[in-house]
This record gives sequence, structure tokens and C-alpha cells, in this order.
Amino acid sequence: MRLRFSPLALLAFLLAPLAAVAQPADSPKRLTLETLFASPEFYGESFQGGRWAETGARLLYVEGDASGASSLRELDLTTDTRRTILDGSQLVKPDAEGLIEIEDYATSMDGAKTLLYTDSERVWRLNTKGYYYVLDNESGTVTPVADRSEGFQMFAKFDPAAEHVAFVRDRNLFVVDLATCTERALTDNGSEGGVINGTFDWVYEEEFGLRDGFRWSPDGRYIAFFQLDESGTRDFEMLDFTTLYPESTRFRYPKAGETNAEIQIGVVEVATGETTFFDTDTWFEGGDETEYIAGMGWTPALEDGTADVWMLRLNRDQNHVDLLYGDPASGDVDTILTEENDSYIEVETGFSDVATGTITYLGDGDHFVWRSDRDGYGHLYLYENDGDFVRQVTTGAWDVTDFHGVDEAAGMAYVTTTAESPMERHLYRVPLAGGAPVKLTTGAGWHNVDLSRDFAYMVDTYSTATTPPTTTLYRTTGEELAVLVDNAALIDRLAAYDLPAPEFMTVPAADGTPLNAYLVTPRDFDPTRAYPLLIHTYGGPGSQEVYDRWAGQERLWHQYLAETYGVLVAGVDNRGTGGRGKAFKTLTQNRLGILEAEDQIAAAQWFGAQDYVDADRMGIWGWSYGGYLSLLAMTYGEGPETFRLGIAVAPVTSWRQYDTIYTERYLSTPQKNAAGYDLGSPTTYAGNLADDQDLLIVHGDADDNVHVQNTMAMVDALQAEGKQFDLMIYPGRNHGIYGGNTRRHLYTLLTETVAESLAGMELTANR
Repeated sequence: MRLRFSPLALLAFLLAPLAAVAQPADSPKRLTLETLFASPEFYGESFQGGRWAETGARLLYVEGDASGASSLRELDLTTDTRRTILDGSQLVKPDAEGLIEIEDYATSMDGAKTLLYTDSERVWRLNTKGYYYVLDNESGTVTPVADRSEGFQMFAKFDPAAEHVAFVRDRNLFVVDLATCTERALTDNGSEGGVINGTFDWVYEEEFGLRDGFRWSPDGRYIAFFQLDESGTRDFEMLDFTTLYPESTRFRYPKAGETNAEIQIGVVEVATGETTFFDTDTWFEGGDETEYIAGMGWTPALEDGTADVWMLRLNRDQNHVDLLYGDPASGDVDTILTEENDSYIEVETGFSDVATGTITYLGDGDHFVWRSDRDGYGHLYLYENDGDFVRQVTTGAWDVTDFHGVDEAAGMAYVTTTAESPMERHLYRVPLAGGAPVKLTTGAGWHNVDLSRDFAYMVDTYSTATTPPTTTLYRTTGEELAVLVDNAALIDRLAAYDLPAPEFMTVPAADGTPLNAYLVTPRDFDPTRAYPLLIHTYGGPGSQEVYDRWAGQERLWHQYLAETYGVLVAGVDNRGTGGRGKAFKTLTQNRLGILEAEDQIAAAQWFGAQDYVDADRMGIWGWSYGGYLSLLAMTYGEGPETFRLGIAVAPVTSWRQYDTIYTERYLSTPQKNAAGYDLGSPTTYAGNLADDQDLLIVHGDADDNVHVQNTMAMVDALQAEGKQFDLMIYPGRNHGIYGGNTRRHLYTLLTETVAESLAGMELTANR
């Protein structure tokens, strides 16, 4: 597809739908790219959030003002009254200019001191390096934790007695005596490209969600910490072409089948500096059978009266996990619980249908709750701390997606589940001793619930596919107390557009399995007319595209395509996606991409057989895994005969290019499953792209996650086959492709591509 443009024609084209006919005063407003991507028209309110106080419906939060002061405030949600806990106008930096802008805080257990975090900078995904100060809450004295000139500090935290603060700097662990303000290094071997103490490399952060890598013992005697050695891993280099001479960023990025960082857990006795490392068989030994430590913390006091360090150890294929206990005094390691799976065991929670950790110790000091899908669905299991099994807490043909904790006085566990529908989320109360769950949320749709520490109150942020989020305070008995955010202004603005609700339905997979789907149609939809169709996909393991919740700007853009250009937009959750149990989610194991592409093709063909879809004008688009799946659906199997258009944003094009932890969880290593890697690679099928198919590939060249190298590999494969396609590179933009005018530019490009390829609107403009 070759597009030729001129700016005036482009402007006329974009305005044409608005100017074609005079709109009656009472007619619905029309969506535009301007209102979607260059105005606050669809910005809504969100609940400010905060941290629950120990008891009651009180939240602590940080509030800034025009003077630059940021104060710690307390909000009583039941009365909407506020009081100041820490006055930010008094928080002057003693070692730098200006006031301390509180970005995070922690109060000591005795309430006498507050640790303040400020002036942070980003480390990959989050701002995890900055500077810390200790505030004496009685005197108001502010003291730097460490000398700023020595560099950024990370993850500072009090010991239980608030006599010391420990932190990470330059890959080493330090401790400060607050009485004398003396600093002491607890490790000294941290180095770039070598050893990391107390934090993590790129892949552990990205795929296991691990950043903060040390924990004080409950008695303050020890610090347990992660130590990695990445000297055996290889650098990945990104170039910034926006400078006169390209500048390089290098970081360690282990690709599938390559060497990972070595990892172990150490325990340092703070008073003496003596360090013991647990023999977990993960440090330059053990091979693929003991590859990762994906979690660590301190147990409650055990039978001998002391706490151990718990660790989650996984093999490289991530289908075997051991819960280990390490004795900090002796260094002995015991295996407490082992779980094996024929696919993978999920301990990472960032990119799936799971939002809760694998292990949670209860306040009674005697038990922990373990999440497992051993019976085919994600459920909770109760164990004694020594690993003796007690009972299964939840059961049924549905998944627990979030475990909120246990009200031990009442003997009740609180969980969010898919029991109502995979497309909805609801909060339930379940007897810890066993029994039927009781649903606490009302209203079909998506409930994102935050419970108070005493389990007496809950803040419920609720939305549907047609209604933006509203936030309400309830007692957990069900009594509504206050609407905290009603989003009335956004709801009123949306009402002026009179947008039809998406239709939820099921469509058949390639093997006939019913798949959840939605369809976005224009307001004047005529089922006897044949419309072009665009499928939006993500489709990755454990993900969901089809759900009854507010999807914001992207879904509104889909509605814009339907209203403005008569392009129907559908979403389909193929086999391998989440919310429907282990068997459905793991069907794609060791053959990533194949079933997903077959299902997206089959879904398109089903739509194409309906009277209201023109089977000759169907397309597919997606971002990241969705971009990968769009390329595969365009070129694999019956895809070339099915899809006229494909748009791939930031796509993986060969799983050999992606990182170890994510990729090998689903495909094992290339050494053990070369065929799976080849079959699931869009570059394998580049020669299948048909002459009458239109393909657009988009990527940011500063993408540290899915490297632009993926797109270059696909470009190379397509060129080698003599295939024509369109390509857009965004200089200096990462995986999210945002900043400045970028999003508007991107979605204008996507709109023009869809309009010409599927809606048959010829454009003339110069890019």
C-alpha cells in the first residue's frame, strides 16, 4: 500500500465527516482525532487514593500546593474531613535548594520518625532512585540519610526499631546509624556489568516485577538481600539518533536461550557485617533445574522462636517451584513445599489475569496462603508455616485474581474472582474454614476493590464498557457510605456523543471452542449492509481484550472509526488468554502464536460470513504481543486470504529476540524447542504476504522492551521476499510510543491507513 498525501487534502479529509452536512443542534456530537488525542475532552476524574490508616475509613495521602510544598494529609472518607499530618512548608532540604517534594514516605513502627523520598529519577519502568531524608516527627528536624554527592539512593527503609536506615547505592548495600549519622557499606563488590546487591537487572524487573531486593529481619539483626552476577550476560545497545552524533545506551538483556544472571540470597548481620549466603543451587551451579529466585522475605517466628528467610526457586522452564526456608544463623536451607506443573507456574503478576502473589503469611503467625492452579483454576490453599497442608480455601470453575487478605477475627478471606464471568471482576468473602463464597459487589462489570486494613471498609472503583469509573466507599457489610468520585462531568460529555454500547458475543475458535468477543458498531448500524471490519488483538498468555470495563481512549478511537468511516471493530480473546482457567490459558504452551493466529483468522472468517461484514475488507491490528499476532495472522495459514490489512505496533517478530524469563515460560529454550520458535516467528512467513494485502509496521527506536531490532528483522525478511509494506519509526520513543505530539501523530497515521485500506477513502498528502 503506497499512500500519497498533501497537507491540505489531509485537513479536508479529516474535517469532511464533520462538514459534510450541517448538524442539527440536538444531534449527537461527533468524535474527532482532535478531541481524542489533543484535548482533555475525555479525561475523567480518578480517586486520589492513599494508604489506609491502621483502623477505620481513613486514608493518608500526599498533597502538593503552588508553593512547591507537599504535605502528608489524612482524609476521613466517612466525613470528607481532612487534617495535616506533616506540614510540607516546614520540610526544607538541609543539603540542597528548596522544599522536599514528598514522592513516597514510611513511618517508623513507633511513629517517631518518617522517612521521606524525593528528587527521583526513572530506572526502566519506575522512579526508583532518588534521595531520602529522616524527619523527627516531634522536633521537626530533617536529616539527609546520606551525602547527595555520593549518588542516588534506592529502597531506603528503617529497621524495626528505627535506629538504622539501609539503602542501595551503586549496586551495593549500605546502612546508616541514625544516632551518629555514620554510614557503613555492607557489601563492596557491586559493579556495572558484574555483581548487583539489593536490586535487580533489567529482566528480573520486567518479568518478575522485582526491584527492591532487600528486607530487614523482624528483630532488626539481619538484612536478607538478593545478589546477582550478570558478568556472564551480554549487552544490548540502543542508539539515540536525535543527537548530532548518535549516543549509545547499553544494558544487560539476556535473550531466549542465552545466559541469565546468577542469583543467590545473602544474609548480613548488621552489627558485625558478617554475611552468609544460602546454598540454593542457583549460584554458578544447578543448571536449568534451579535457575531463578523469584521471591524472598522473612517468615514469622517459627517453632524455635526465630524467623527464617523464605525463597521461591524456579527451574528455567518455570514449571517447578520450591518454597525454601533459610536459617540466617546456620545458613541451612530446607524445602518446605514443592509444586510442579505440566505448563508453567505463575509467580509474575504484571501481564496476566493474576494480580496477587504466590505466598502470603497470615497475621496469626502460624499459617500462610498459597495460590495455585493445581485443580485447573487459580485458587487459594491454606498451609501451616512448616509446610503441612490444612485445606483448600476457595474452589470452583473460576479463578481467584486477587487475594486481599484474611480478617482473622472473623475467619474470612477476601478475594476478587471471575466467578460471575471471565469478563467481570467481583469481590467475595469466603470462610477461611471452608464454605460458599458471598459476593459483596453489585452491578455487572468490573470492580477494582481496595479494602481497609481492618476489613471494615472497601473502596470500590467500578466501571463497565460504557460507563467510566466511579468510586464509592462501602462497609464490607454492603452499606454504601459515600460516593467519592462520580465522574459526572465525563459521563455528561459522553452522553452528548450518544455512543452505542459494544455488543458482547461468542465466536468460534479454529477448533470450534467458543471465544469471548465484542463488536463496536456505528450509531446508525444497519445489519443488512456489509461493513469493513477491523479486529483489535493482544492475545498473549493470560491477557484479556474482551471485558466489561471502561477501556478509555483506545476503545473510543475504535468507536470513532465506526462512526466516521463505517468500520466495525471487534476484539476476540483467543485460546491462551486469561480468565477461563488453566487448561484454556496453557493451550498455547510450546507453540506460542500458532493457535492464537488460527483463532484470530477463524474469528475473522466467522464475522466475514455474517451479512453485516464485507469479507473482502477485513483487517487486524495490535500493539506489542498484539503487533506480533497481527503479523502472524496476516501471513500464516489462511491469513493472506482473510485479512486485507494488518497494522503491527512494536511487534515481536522472532521470540529468539525477546528476553529469557517471559519467552521461556511459554516456549522453553530455543535449544530444546527450536521448532516452536521457528513456527511462531512471523519472519518465517514473510514470503506469504500477498500483493493485495496492506501492511503497516510501527516502532519506537528507543524501545528497551521489544527492541526495534525485531522490526528490522521483519523488514529484512519482507524485503528479501520482494514484499511491499509501510514502515513508521518514532525516534527516541520507547515501547509506549508517547510524548509531545506523538500519540496524535500515531493515531492519525493509523486512522489514515484504516480509512484507505478498508473504507476505500483515497487520500492525497505528503508525509
